[in-house]
Amino acid sequence: MLKSIKEVLSEDDPTPWTGSEATYLAVKAQVEKRWGKKTANEFRASHDARTYRGWLSRNLVVNPGESGSESFVIVEKKDKNGKVAEKIYKKIWLFHRKQVSPVK
Repeated sequence: MLKSIKEVLSEDDPTPWTGSEATYLAVKAQVEKRWGKKTANEFRASHDARTYRGWLSRNLVVNPGESGSESFVIVEKKDKNGKVAEKIYKKIWLFHRKQVSPVK
């Protein structure tokens, strides 16, 4: 059964996942390698993976010594007319929910 928008938005403050299925699977594979199949099977990118600043904006901080999972985003540069002139691949680091603690 599909959830309503209201139900989805009320679930633990999800982040809109803008990545492709390929990037989702790549991050999920890294999660499985670090924390096992159970965590990977429960992995929800919109809830469990955020950048350092993404966690900080939710009053959570990445624990000292933690390293992120590598991913990327595509940044589109537009020309004067608003058309995409260039696509730039930018490497980002995502941290799992298990790697953060509340800000003190």
